[in-house]
Amino acid sequence: GQPPVWSTYVSTDDADGAVARAQEAGGSVVVEPMQVMDAGRMAFVAHPAGGFVGLWEPARHTGAELVNEPGALNWNELHTRDVEGAKAFYSAVFGWTAADQDFGEMVYTVFNVGENGIGGMMPMPAGVPDEVPAYWLSFFAVDDCDGTVAKARELGGSVTVEAMDIPDIGRFAVLADPHGTTFGVVAPAQPEE
Repeated sequence: GQPPVWSTYVSTDDADGAVARAQEAGGSVVVEPMQVMDAGRMAFVAHPAGGFVGLWEPARHTGAELVNEPGALNWNELHTRDVEGAKAFYSAVFGWTAADQDFGEMVYTVFNVGENGIGGMMPMPAGVPDEVPAYWLSFFAVDDCDGTVAKARELGGSVTVEAMDIPDIGRFAVLADPHGTTFGVVAPAQPEE
């Protein structure tokens, strides 16, 4: 009875240790750490502010080999009603630091590992029903945001957030496939020459 979703996994060098830290930080274990043949070790945890997140301890399969290219994953974004609680949870579990950016009507948080932004977080969008828990939204890079939106509609998908521009980021939209699984697409802004 659950809606289909994309699952976000975070790489870790110790899935068992990350699960223990998640529990200490108030999270619960959805899937205990388990070996996935010779590919790696996985687990899944949940936290009221931090949503559901997978843990991946790589062995033969290291994770995404192609990112930030058209058709590939390029960003994951947490939507939550408890931004401060999510900051505390992900700091405790993975050691991430959070940097807030003022976007006028909203503060957007970038999660960092060292100096590198590895994901984002924003307050739950207005109009989302109260029973919807915190969730991660996966974004995929595209060459043409508007063309991708049109193609998604043609193939039976729907548009949750119409295409719009974000200065210095690019043009993005949020789509749902014919089964209702939501994901974002973004045509990254081209650097000025």
